[in-house]
Amino acid sequence: MPDEYASPHAEASGTMHRDDSDLDFFDAMEVIYFDDILQHERGSSAAESSPTASISDDQDEVVFLRKDDSKRNAQLRRMVHDRRNKLHEMALEQRRILENKILSRRRKLNRIMSEPGFVMNKDKLSFVCGVLIIMIIEAVLLLAPDKMYLLYTALLIPLMTARYVMYRADLQHYFMYDFCYFAQIMMVLHVYKYPSNAQLEKALFSISNGPLLLAIVMWRNSIVFHSFDKMTSMFIHLLPSLVTFCRRWAHHLSDKTFPLNEKIEGSILAIVKDFWCVPFCYYVLWQTIYLVKTEVVSKKKLEYNTEIMTSLRWLTRKKNSSSYKLMSAFGEHNQLPTFVFIQALYTVVTFLVIPLLWHSIWLHAFYVAIIFVVALANGATYYFHVFAKRYIEEIGKRVADVKDGN
Repeated sequence: MPDEYASPHAEASGTMHRDDSDLDFFDAMEVIYFDDILQHERGSSAAESSPTASISDDQDEVVFLRKDDSKRNAQLRRMVHDRRNKLHEMALEQRRILENKILSRRRKLNRIMSEPGFVMNKDKLSFVCGVLIIMIIEAVLLLAPDKMYLLYTALLIPLMTARYVMYRADLQHYFMYDFCYFAQIMMVLHVYKYPSNAQLEKALFSISNGPLLLAIVMWRNSIVFHSFDKMTSMFIHLLPSLVTFCRRWAHHLSDKTFPLNEKIEGSILAIVKDFWCVPFCYYVLWQTIYLVKTEVVSKKKLEYNTEIMTSLRWLTRKKNSSSYKLMSAFGEHNQLPTFVFIQALYTVVTFLVIPLLWHSIWLHAFYVAIIFVVALANGATYYFHVFAKRYIEEIGKRVADVKDGN
């Protein structure tokens, strides 16, 4: 029988001999065996000290060892201690080896991804995919508007997955607790779980065409086809409004009839409730969940790691910026309540125009088109005023880094 299959008892009694530095699974079993012996010895000692205790037959051998072979017991204890230390050292060494392999592979991957050719090919692929997606959205909007929600879902899953991975790596994953992502969950639940819920449909119409769509203007989202991150932000804020557009005007789009306006449905109070009050209640629900997460559940984590980015930290990262001054209007210690108040005010204001959009396909289409043009203008500004200079500098820097690394 090979040494590694020898029983721990045989090795302890001296019938088998191995190099102590050759540690494996069976050495660990040996340590456990010796621990059991020592625990039985302590148990036997406690039993003898009690006048009512009795020694069972299966403890006789241990008692014998304790009384008549104390030298061997001390040797066992030393052996257990030595084995433990060696096993611990071996585990630490294996961990160091694994960490070095992971770091080596990560450096290699980063080096490959930093090469100018890789960067340019990645940007080319993003550009092609961005243009194709815009063309597909247009085709679905014109030819099969009732299937827009399927395209929305098909894009949402990979985009959100990729965004989480990228944001997690950059410690920006707390951005995904923002209201726009909460709205995506609501939209998915509506189109697949509650498609006939009229009140939820009106609430989502307000949310998608109010704070979500106008966030393109507020956050200066832009159509920059080569940037996966910018196009993802654009789709997140634009697609829900297109889904609501196709659902709201499905009968007109299928019949190719486009009346100037629709008959007003319900009373003024019903309109206020459906398009302002109920959507704002959903907003309050999200805000409550968000504050519980950031100010209670993850408060210590965020305080400990100040590099984790949140929306408030993003707006206040530069003390000379206008956003920092706005958030600090009532003092730096009141930045959080100020931020909550401004967000709520922005949401309420964006809801005001929603009843008009609900009752006019032309106004709704014009409204979405204007926002889209703003995103195009932001993209043009980026390409001609920012990208041209920055991209050339970035490629030159990467080339220099690669040369220095070689």
